[in-house]
Amino acid sequence: MSKKEKRRAARQAFPQGKASPVLRSRYDLPAGGSRGRRRSAVAKPGLKPPSLKRAAIQGVILAALYFVIIQWLWKSNAPVGANLLFSAAGFLFYTGAAYWLDRFRYQRALRKSKSSSK
Repeated sequence: MSKKEKRRAARQAFPQGKASPVLRSRYDLPAGGSRGRRRSAVAKPGLKPPSLKRAAIQGVILAALYFVIIQWLWKSNAPVGANLLFSAAGFLFYTGAAYWLDRFRYQRALRKSKSSSK
């Protein structure tokens, strides 16, 4: 008896109810599914609204990186306070830009989802 036949016999010996397929990744296909059905079976992750907190966290990371680059890698002769001031200005600029970009992408995705559902 081949391996395939053993598995078939085991499945027939212990029948189970028809359960809905659990898709663990985007590459899992439902039983008897095709490529077109695969995309509809896998839900897209939820769209997160823009957050000033998330933009500020990104700004802090970028400002710290910017300070390190200015202070030690660029070998500027400016005092530490001046480099901190430039990093703080970069933080404010990047936080605003990141929030604006997130808001733009969120609004665009909402418009796209509304137009596709019609």
